[in-house]
Amino acid sequence: MLPKYPGSGPRDLSKPLEELKILVDARLDGHRVDLALAAVLTWRSRASIHRLIDGGYVMLEGRKPAASRRVRTGETIVVEIPPNPTANPDPGANVDFPIVYEDQWMIAVDKPPGLAVHPSGRRLDGTLISALHRRYRNPAEPAHDVVPRLLHRIDVETSGIVAVGLDEQFHHLVARQFEDRLVQKTYLAVVHGRPREAEGLVDLAIVPDKASAVRLKLTTSKDGSGLPAVTGYQVLRSNADYSLLLVLPKTGRTHQIRVHMAAIGCPLVGDKLYGGNEQIFLHQLAGTLAEEHREELVLDRHALHSHSLTFFHPKLGRDLRLEAPLPADMAQLVPE
Repeated sequence: MLPKYPGSGPRDLSKPLEELKILVDARLDGHRVDLALAAVLTWRSRASIHRLIDGGYVMLEGRKPAASRRVRTGETIVVEIPPNPTANPDPGANVDFPIVYEDQWMIAVDKPPGLAVHPSGRRLDGTLISALHRRYRNPAEPAHDVVPRLLHRIDVETSGIVAVGLDEQFHHLVARQFEDRLVQKTYLAVVHGRPREAEGLVDLAIVPDKASAVRLKLTTSKDGSGLPAVTGYQVLRSNADYSLLLVLPKTGRTHQIRVHMAAIGCPLVGDKLYGGNEQIFLHQLAGTLAEEHREELVLDRHALHSHSLTFFHPKLGRDLRLEAPLPADMAQLVPE
């Protein structure tokens, strides 16, 4: 997410970014201007950042800086983002995401796989939150300007329930429930094979996988070190190749369900990183995913679906359960 400048209002994500103000903090202190901008403008190449500086689109404390100028904590960088001369249609503009629930305080949608929930890395637009800003924002009329705020996140390849606050106080109260792990979450997953037990609890700590060529890959700890992680599961149905599981994460570690299912010998179908051949993940990063890799994956995305959320709705004064049905691409692997 882009940094928020102190005192500025929430950015309207339904519109292209035209100007960005950056308050230099301890993380950026002492960096060259070009390197500081590279750390924030992650979607731009180093060459394009130099073009911004050379073209006079960057101001540091009201002056045009050299790329080599060192920035200091408390200074302000203002970047004018020139419009893209090439048409760049927002892939989130026409995405159909069924609305599962909506009231004056929140909305919950059934996110399709492949749609990112928020801008990150090189993905600045075409996200779920961008589309929701397009639906609700009205900065020209402050009395009718509604700012959607994510209550939680799921991976770009994961489908299912995403809850978003439409009221600042509601968002604060429910986000606290997520932070305090008071929200009950269930997932549906299609895995290779069948777990040894029809119902079980995977209690294995998670650590970085130092044997992997992929820096972000995780694995389970064999010596008790790492972050505690617990995942409950129940086999709903199986066939000769796959099983459909109801998964109940007790903790919320990164990649937890994917790591735990791989640890018990039942990796998620379509999992490029934990499916047993991480070279497929590297091919995807390089843009060289071949048909043979797609055949090995079975699905183009990992077969994980955010099935339900249950939390206390502070405005209604009662528990609210939100549920998204099993998507067709997963259902066809394990038909009833």
